[in-house]
Amino acid sequence: MRLGRHSKAAVIGFVLALGAVACSGAGSGSASAPPSASASGGALEKTKLKVATLPAIDSAAIYVAIDQKLFEKEGLEVTPQVVQAAPEAIPMLRNGEIDAMFGNYVSMFQAHDKNVIKLRILAEGSRAAPDSLSIMALPDSPIKTPKDLENKTINVNVLHNFQELALTQVLKANDVDPAKIKYVPVTFQNIMPSWKGGQIDAAYLGEPMVTAATSQMGARKIIDPASGPAKEFPISGYVGTQEWYDQNPKTAAAFQRAIHNAAKMMENNREVVAKVLPNFTQIDAATAATVTFPFFSSSDNATRLQRVADWMMEAKWLAREIDVKTLMSATASG
Repeated sequence: MRLGRHSKAAVIGFVLALGAVACSGAGSGSASAPPSASASGGALEKTKLKVATLPAIDSAAIYVAIDQKLFEKEGLEVTPQVVQAAPEAIPMLRNGEIDAMFGNYVSMFQAHDKNVIKLRILAEGSRAAPDSLSIMALPDSPIKTPKDLENKTINVNVLHNFQELALTQVLKANDVDPAKIKYVPVTFQNIMPSWKGGQIDAAYLGEPMVTAATSQMGARKIIDPASGPAKEFPISGYVGTQEWYDQNPKTAAAFQRAIHNAAKMMENNREVVAKVLPNFTQIDAATAATVTFPFFSSSDNATRLQRVADWMMEAKWLAREIDVKTLMSATASG
């Protein structure tokens, strides 16, 4: 799903997706929708769910599902609980304070790898769209090409997370040595001051800051972290624990159906997304009408998610290999 490009203002709330989490339609090998609760034989094990979410566009499906009463049609009442980053929600999930959470796969795979939680992926969320992320240089910067990024400093929200993981693969594809990039953690509120002040040489930005930096500062795009090998890179999804999933299989299936149906609804109707964004992000209605959205997944596919785990293993961010198929809900394909 590609739903437009340009934004009108630099809205910090949107790029929380970079660290939090920080896509067209159905993915390859789409699975057919699971049966309804009644068709699958019996009532849902649980009807009221608390789900940790993020103040970012990537989590729009859960809000669309609420607004369009898709959860209600499945017999569910879902209450979002906003957190600022995925690592904040993982202890809540482990302790049973929430039923599920939305977050980036890197953080969640790391938690699974360290046995903090035994993970179960309930539904895919978002994948990076072209031009939604960008490595940018100021007008007077000597950085002109991707190769010029070597020995330069770039901001990330959190070290060793999806920003760095995706960009590493794109840099290698452009004959740039990733080992020669220095990453420094910079909060979103401090990206622009750090960039202008020379503390970082190039800025890792997400929309709508990409458009704002271009139009207001004359910034230049050096490379798209969501291009080449990182095209449609899976960023985030909805997960629970294996224990919760085993206890609530029909509830999990109903939740998945609602999320998938929300994504299908968003594929050809950006208005349903724009309508809900001001409710949980700092994006106003005018910006919501024009900003580039990520791709929202209307089906789950283990093959594309395996790419995340494989790249993490390659980067030595995991102690052991993860077979993503073993973490997927029963209806996932690939």
